[in-house]
Amino acid sequence: MGRENAPNLAREALDNLVHQFARPMDFLRELAQNSIDAGSPRVEIWLRYQAEHGVLEVHIDDFGEGMDEAIVDEQLTRMFSSTKEGDLTKIGKFGIGFTSVFAIGPEAVLIHTGRHGEAWELLFHADRSFDKTRLDHPVSGTSITVYEQIPPERVPAFVAQARWVLRYWCRHSDTPITFWDRTGEGEATTAESADPFAAFDQAPEPAADTGGPESINEPLGLNSPLSLEHRVGDVHVVAGYTEVPNYGYFNGGLTLIETGNPDVLGTFTDRLAHVSFEVKSNALEHTLTRDNVLHDEAWVHAMQVVQAAAVRLRLLLLDRLAQAIDAGQPIERWLALLSLECTHAQLHEQRSDFAHRCRFYDISGEPVSLATLEAQESELGVIPMQGGDADLQRAVVEAGHRVVPDGPEQRALLRATFEPSALPFGRKHRTLATLPELFCLADPVPHDELDGGEQRLLELCENLLRQVVGRGIRVVVGNFHSDAQAGEGPLALEGPLEGGLFQRFEPSAVRLPSFLRRRCVLLDHSHPTFHALLLAAQDDPYVAAASLTHLIMDAADIRRSGPWEQVVQQAWDHSLEQGS
Repeated sequence: MGRENAPNLAREALDNLVHQFARPMDFLRELAQNSIDAGSPRVEIWLRYQAEHGVLEVHIDDFGEGMDEAIVDEQLTRMFSSTKEGDLTKIGKFGIGFTSVFAIGPEAVLIHTGRHGEAWELLFHADRSFDKTRLDHPVSGTSITVYEQIPPERVPAFVAQARWVLRYWCRHSDTPITFWDRTGEGEATTAESADPFAAFDQAPEPAADTGGPESINEPLGLNSPLSLEHRVGDVHVVAGYTEVPNYGYFNGGLTLIETGNPDVLGTFTDRLAHVSFEVKSNALEHTLTRDNVLHDEAWVHAMQVVQAAAVRLRLLLLDRLAQAIDAGQPIERWLALLSLECTHAQLHEQRSDFAHRCRFYDISGEPVSLATLEAQESELGVIPMQGGDADLQRAVVEAGHRVVPDGPEQRALLRATFEPSALPFGRKHRTLATLPELFCLADPVPHDELDGGEQRLLELCENLLRQVVGRGIRVVVGNFHSDAQAGEGPLALEGPLEGGLFQRFEPSAVRLPSFLRRRCVLLDHSHPTFHALLLAAQDDPYVAAASLTHLIMDAADIRRSGPWEQVVQQAWDHSLEQGS
């Protein structure tokens, strides 16, 4: 490659470096990073506007080691062309970040820097060429001033974007960083020339106070109803719950990546995707494209610390639920978070005491544990949820049942904590039923108030059921307290002989037919099916009784195979013989 091609290659490489930044304003991050790398105890960034000339000044001042001529030549300007020297083809560590300043297309960039008794001024022009001048007065650290031609109506937007960029990239910086909007101060200097850049050889003097600088720095933290800090060595984590999970990685406090995309979690996705966190470690690095964190050993260690924080967070969540219950406070927020933990991290399986620590309010406002609800579920086959009128709710509570308010948080958690049976005939889901779906208030009609046809039909049905279950089952009729239209409600309920609260038949594959545990099957006296069977009984009471028995068996979900079906089939055949 000929020496004559080197300048063109240098310009092409410089163009590539300048345009690598997706957002031009990110140059503030790069210059702040350079200042931090130079050991500055603080970084001051401030803006001022020369309204007369339409020029915005962006100042980045640090108090670090500064640069001597060797650093300027070897690390800052190697890829830029001097007005006095030829193009060069290398760039140093400070130069890589510094090239970002040209992404906004400035009119000029002025640098004052000093080190080892030397002081230098560099003035970069719009074409990226520069002049280097030795100063005869000392300079501490490095001051960079970027001059951008901009109309006054665009100044507020520029200021807002600069503030946002700094807060996004630098808010957790270990080094203090301040931002000062001084664009409303008026003219910074008294210009004696129409050239707004005539005074570049002098450092800008601070203007009168206009509100003062604002700190960019803030501690790690989440806008979360529940979060905690966790530290292991130099790894600092804040983990918590947010409406939308978000994951932030920081090195030295500067943002590496902040995203809601769970791809950054790698192999930890399944366990941590639902938890928001910010993790800070000097060992973390971003990829060359800045679209992810480098998944190396340091990242694995940091994620293990995040995972430990998540474990503590789950225990804190159970404690917070208990505190809210004990104080009589609303708990829906904590139930919703628990359902997330049970769905994604199987918290209910990890903690042997979970069912006792997980508590709800029942409809009476009394605490009830998940363990109590599950014990009741094994008896009823369902977990009853609030619903229906006050009379029904009162009757259910007086019957000794614990009823949970019917809300999305309660339902989500109850479903998330269900553990399907490994057996092929076990239940595959947890049944949640509102009170009207499960219970009904009803008044049995005394047997002696029924007409002869009704009495005969019920007696034949009881005989057939006796053959099925091997014990006496009372079959009575009554009046249901239900808002359902005729024919829309259930034909049969189960409950006590004296009336009151009756339970609808709830199918379940692992329990005995529910009415076997009851003393009475109650038929809806006004149900059209019952009236149809009464009419059929006038022609053949055996056929009608067998049909009614089948309907009751269907309601009770008796399996359609086994000795009970054979007995009923024999009764059916007998009734047909009697009618022939």
